[in-house]
Amino acid sequence: MTEALLTTGDAEGDHHDENIAKLSRMAGQIADFFKAYPEEEAAASIANHINQFWTGRMRGDFLAAFAARPEALPPLLRRALPRIRPGRGG
Repeated sequence: MTEALLTTGDAEGDHHDENIAKLSRMAGQIADFFKAYPEEEAAASIANHINQFWTGRMRGDFLAAFAARPEALPPLLRRALPRIRPGRGG
């Protein structure tokens, strides 16, 4: 184990947190793109985009991170959340 790992804490946990932050930022950018659409169409379009272009692992990580705290997401992403397909590992 390197000294950096010993002094900076749980590197795996830090990586996971960074990954979730990145996925959240990406989802927010998608939601920003569709925010001019009517609300129902925007939510469907956000979920469709994520389902088409994100890997199963990305979707799974995103859903797991926000399932217990959807209030942390902007309203359009909250509406899209139930339409995002769970990941299948990859």
